[in-house]
Amino acid sequence: MLARNWKYSVRPKARTAAVTISFTSSFGVFVFGAFCATSTVAIAAEETSYAVPDSSLVMGLGYTWLKGNELVYDSAGKRISHLIWETAAPVLTMGFKAELVDSWTISAGAVTGFSGDSHMEDYDWEEPWGFDRGDWSSRYISPDTRLDRYINVDIAAGRDFAINDATTVNLHGGFRYTNVKWTAYGGTFTSSDGGFRNKNIIFEPGERKISYEQRYPGVFLGAEVTTKVGDWTLLGLLRGGFSVDASDIDHHWPAVLYKEAFGTQPFVLVGARADYQVNDRVSLFLAGNFDKYFREKGDVTRYDRSMKPVGANFYKKAAGMDLYAFTLSAGFKLTF
Repeated sequence: MLARNWKYSVRPKARTAAVTISFTSSFGVFVFGAFCATSTVAIAAEETSYAVPDSSLVMGLGYTWLKGNELVYDSAGKRISHLIWETAAPVLTMGFKAELVDSWTISAGAVTGFSGDSHMEDYDWEEPWGFDRGDWSSRYISPDTRLDRYINVDIAAGRDFAINDATTVNLHGGFRYTNVKWTAYGGTFTSSDGGFRNKNIIFEPGERKISYEQRYPGVFLGAEVTTKVGDWTLLGLLRGGFSVDASDIDHHWPAVLYKEAFGTQPFVLVGARADYQVNDRVSLFLAGNFDKYFREKGDVTRYDRSMKPVGANFYKKAAGMDLYAFTLSAGFKLTF
């Protein structure tokens, strides 16, 4: 994409969409999801007002492996650009669960990433060189890519169903929001200008080239199975849902900005955790989670801020994105 800031020039003129609108829509979905979750348990609490079951707080440290893909398609549906963003980074994990009356529950979780080690590659394809994976005509590589932000939060309401004395299934639904952002600095650029991959450029170290952010507000349904075996408690989690108003922002510094809207995207979360009971209040745990947002196509608005007024063009179904994260963590669980 670095080589083709002109790549959408054959498309019709754009609609304009401010970042504020996307943020407001995402925030509105979050408020709606939180309201639905809390309203459900509030109604249950009104119906039965006896007993004060346990609540728990989980905190841990871990490591996550992230990979985000950004793609661009031409009017014929051919892939003409593919940006690959990868990170391995430490994370802080937190969780809270309240066991309310009549087996109703409310829970929340959060994962926050830190700097870590990141890498980015950007490939472009064009005639006459071809469009197969190995036929790329230009490539930008940035070993100095930095994770600016990784946040994954959720809130859910559900109910426990006892299978036997040792096993419980919790069926629940709720809202989640995932946000990840990278920036690529410096690096090397190979292009095909008058020949195939015949030119090479080395950018200044620390020179900001591309920033990329993905936003996924979404709703889900899920099931969590809990089994107790002596001092051990084993948990398995499965959630599936779809994003609402998913979007991304690609900033080719200094002047070109792409805003891409995807609407709904399906996602799945699979998780497992093993807790070891230290005493009545404290447990130690080891956990693993896999998150995946599946690839979908979306619309692109391209802004050229070097023009006065700012130039804008719109392209239908010209973008694609996806994301996955695999996280391992360990920590403690406090019951109170």
